[in-house]
Amino acid sequence: MAKQQQKRLRVVIVGGSVAGLTLAHSLVKAGIDFVVLESNSEIAPQVGASIGILPNGARILDQVGVWDDVYTEVEPLHTSFTWTEKGRLITTGNIPEILHERHGYPTAFLDRQVLLEKLYNHLGCNQHKVHVNKKATQVEYLSDKVIVHCHDGTSYEGDIVVGADGVRSTIRREMWRYMESISLNEETEKEKKAMTSEYSCVFGISTATPGLAPGTSHRTYADGFSFLNVIGKHGRVFWFLFIKLDRRYPASNIPRFRKEDIQDDVAPFMEKAITADVPFSAIYDKAIVTTRLSLEEASYRHWTKGRFACIGDSAHKMTPNMGQGGNSAIESAALLANYLVQLNNQKDFSQSAIESCLQAWETARQPRVNAICEGANKLTRTEALASPKDRSTALYLLPWMQRFLADKLSRGFIGAEKLDFLPDPPQSAKATIPFIQHYDRLSESIWKRALWTLPLLGCYKLGSAAMDSTLGHVLPFLRTVLEKGTWASSAGEVVDLTRPIYHVPFLDKMLRPMITCFLPSITGSDALSRAQMLSFMVDIGPVYVIWLLESSRRAHSWAEVVFPVMFGTAFQFLGIGKIAPLYYALDYLRAPLSKVILGMNRSIDKSVLTSLPIALLAGYYIPTLGCFFASGASTKQTYNAIWQLFPILIPLLQAPFRLSGFFKEPSSRSHNNESKAQTADSTTKTQHSGIAEIRKTYIPLAVLSGLTFIYSRFTAPAGSSVLDIFFPKTMGQSAPITSFSQGIARFLQYDEIFGLGSGLIWLGLRFRELRELGVSVNWWKLLGGLIGVGFIAGPGAAFTVGWGVREELLYRVC
Repeated sequence: MAKQQQKRLRVVIVGGSVAGLTLAHSLVKAGIDFVVLESNSEIAPQVGASIGILPNGARILDQVGVWDDVYTEVEPLHTSFTWTEKGRLITTGNIPEILHERHGYPTAFLDRQVLLEKLYNHLGCNQHKVHVNKKATQVEYLSDKVIVHCHDGTSYEGDIVVGADGVRSTIRREMWRYMESISLNEETEKEKKAMTSEYSCVFGISTATPGLAPGTSHRTYADGFSFLNVIGKHGRVFWFLFIKLDRRYPASNIPRFRKEDIQDDVAPFMEKAITADVPFSAIYDKAIVTTRLSLEEASYRHWTKGRFACIGDSAHKMTPNMGQGGNSAIESAALLANYLVQLNNQKDFSQSAIESCLQAWETARQPRVNAICEGANKLTRTEALASPKDRSTALYLLPWMQRFLADKLSRGFIGAEKLDFLPDPPQSAKATIPFIQHYDRLSESIWKRALWTLPLLGCYKLGSAAMDSTLGHVLPFLRTVLEKGTWASSAGEVVDLTRPIYHVPFLDKMLRPMITCFLPSITGSDALSRAQMLSFMVDIGPVYVIWLLESSRRAHSWAEVVFPVMFGTAFQFLGIGKIAPLYYALDYLRAPLSKVILGMNRSIDKSVLTSLPIALLAGYYIPTLGCFFASGASTKQTYNAIWQLFPILIPLLQAPFRLSGFFKEPSSRSHNNESKAQTADSTTKTQHSGIAEIRKTYIPLAVLSGLTFIYSRFTAPAGSSVLDIFFPKTMGQSAPITSFSQGIARFLQYDEIFGLGSGLIWLGLRFRELRELGVSVNWWKLLGGLIGVGFIAGPGAAFTVGWGVREELLYRVC
């Protein structure tokens, strides 16, 4: 046993590909032994292939010390163009530049040969572990090791064999053979049929072509084909012609193409437009090398079995339109290295330990890769206008989707893997949108999110049943009071219910019943209800503020304020206990954390925060306090009439401040195609507040709600408990109601229970999202804390503090 603990983990990497050499670098940094077996006679052959390095791949290359050298060979992209085959401009924008600013690394293309050279050269004294002319032919699988046999008769032993040998992987084939040996024949047959091909690609590299500026990319969308042309350093053109095949081919019958036929293959496309002034022939005539291949598509279910593991194209083969193939391979290698480091630290290299390690890696990696593969393959079809939907999207919607596309691409980078055992490189710290581990865990279907809203819908159902039943008993009393035209308080004051308050007839008629319903509470005629209603009305303030703040996040448009205003107006008529659960359910569906956490999307415009104190004081708290502390019942009635309008008053009072912020950001409202995408980042440093500004809002509101709750408890009739004040004595819907005051008091108690209770459920769902992201959320501490705050300071303070804690965590993780 002691001898086994001293053994070093050894990995045999088959394939000196980008994935294979990235893994080699990672293992060097981790101090894990390895050997690389490359079948070619040189480590970096020129086969006409190029590779795009995106931020998710660049960060890992930076971690292993290769990026700076790679960067000297590239021209960062700054502008993208999209054209029709006849040279009509569909759209242009600076999305590549935006992504560079957001994620700290540019989008850049270079010869695959050059990248391989850089990766090999930077291995330095470990270059002797890389062997060329070593074509793997067979893997001998033993209980304690694997032996890789090569065509020249040599063999190499290791604890694990990793297939980084491309789409026609020998190691994947040998893994399938091993799976069959352990009676996984059915699964193996499915894997063998997983690969298909529906498109082919003629690709190449050309010298500088007039009309094509370095740092630009040009895509052409057309029926059944598309172009991608990226202009790199010194005008070097990396180009791709994607052609739809006559049908979808299975793995056993994927076409092969002869080099001598390429000229005939491209002939029909020679005069198709790359730009308005540059035809494809201009690029093709300057080609240094060209190749045509079928584009295989496969995302295998099994990447590992036993001591086998496959990375890169041997595990997940996608079309190249998105540029994520090589970058995904780099990520897979990095994550595999993370798990191998854990295995190495355990010093247990038994088959069961290795299988457990590799299976955990596969489980962690597959969801992200599968989503990227699906997106890449869909993009190929969109650019080739494969369906009416693709045509309408590509030709007509694209000019208006630049912000959406930038955000979608960012979401593909933000959850990227890295080498956890190495520090983050300084370059990544320059990103305005930080990388967030486990971000991809937040990807949920709308149907799954809908299931999570069932508690809120249940709250709505129960609230509606209780409140509607109570209201049914109250309405006869209310009609009698309204028909009488006056209402007398317990102090003998008579309130005229017919006098105009708004001096707008339809408003007076519409709101008179609601104002009348508040009179028993605000005049103190029902002292117990007064205590409950004072606390409840003060609590509604922070609830509505949070609704406004959520709608003011940068993830939403400036017009989003309509959403809380609409629901706020509705709850004035129907009760917040019925409306709030619906609001929270819709908010949870339409604003997932994956959207809110994206860069500065969580931020709230500073003009919204700075205008809140004035708007709240004038539009909410003065009318609220006037309802209870003004002299005379008629004056209280007037204050309540003003209070009824607060869902509209507060945003109206904020409007001048918000509009001033709006006009200070003309570039973000421009209809110019380029500036549409730039909206995402043009004002991140000047227009949005941080958590300090948020604290200035939620802490005072929580304190005010808490003090009011305590005041209400101490000013309630002697002998009254918290249950007496805030809960109906009989929770049954059919409990008898003998007076107008009693019925209204019960209705308002239900209103508070379901209105604030649904808010706490919504908070629970939001904390669940943070937990999915990997944030440490202790449910018992959270629940205990909210219960404690609620008991001492009331439900409004608990809800506000809970929201504040969520904001603190939100800002901490990104």
